[in-house]
Amino acid sequence: MTGWLLYSEKDIEKNKAYIDFYMDEGLKLGVQIILIVTEQLKFGIKNNTCFITYSDEEVSMPDFAICRTIYPLLNKQLEYMGVKVFNNSDVAEICNDKAKTYQSIACLGIPIIDTEFYRSSMVEEVMRNIKGPSVIKSVDGHGGNQVFLIESNDSTNVDKAKINHQLSKSDVVLQPLLGSRHQDLRVYVIGNQIIASILRTAKEGFKSNYSLGGRVEQYQLSNKERAIVEQIINHFDFGLVGIDFIIGEEGELLFNEIEDVVGARMLYACTDINLVRLYLEFIEKN
Repeated sequence: MTGWLLYSEKDIEKNKAYIDFYMDEGLKLGVQIILIVTEQLKFGIKNNTCFITYSDEEVSMPDFAICRTIYPLLNKQLEYMGVKVFNNSDVAEICNDKAKTYQSIACLGIPIIDTEFYRSSMVEEVMRNIKGPSVIKSVDGHGGNQVFLIESNDSTNVDKAKINHQLSKSDVVLQPLLGSRHQDLRVYVIGNQIIASILRTAKEGFKSNYSLGGRVEQYQLSNKERAIVEQIINHFDFGLVGIDFIIGEEGELLFNEIEDVVGARMLYACTDINLVRLYLEFIEKN
């Protein structure tokens, strides 16, 4: 069995150890993992048929592909060509857009912070009309990037021109600032199985991301919390994702987002779970 591991060129160096991990674990399972640099792929339609070349040469299609970059169009192309993609194009399209994700989760009746959706062209006006502490973030940001706190419309402690510039190429969502604990919870999921949950606490400010210095620890879900996660799992056809919740004032879970290309550094920092092995075993079965 052969699988493509899809990465964008800019992400390969910082993820080299993780890529090697996939290859090594694949070999143990009799699976050949091939690194594919997405910038070297050319794909489209030729003679009324979907095609893909790699480094301008014909290439044999793999049995499956693991997409570790955000490119739903590529996911879809591979699927049209008979390749099973993890995560699939539907998950990639919805979960890499916060607004689409909120729309989808709202159908389940799961608690979400009140959220407003705006086009990128409206960012300056939105910031001008903010009444209280609010978080504005791009619909396609990841890792705590393109997330900004604005205290009010007359805030002097933020550079609104800089925020407007950084958000000018993306639609945005606007939410009131909630959760004075500055904590959130990431639940790692493979298929329909909850693998582990990690609680993150901000070191300073309101962002609790591990990559930004947040403190992390393993967390045991209550039965009620597990039921909420399972509702989401049953709504999607996941491969490997991270489902994120903000911790509310009373310790309740408020849905935040779903990470399609989810990182695992904090999971490995807190547990001895071999996430790559579990994921490849899941892929083999599917």
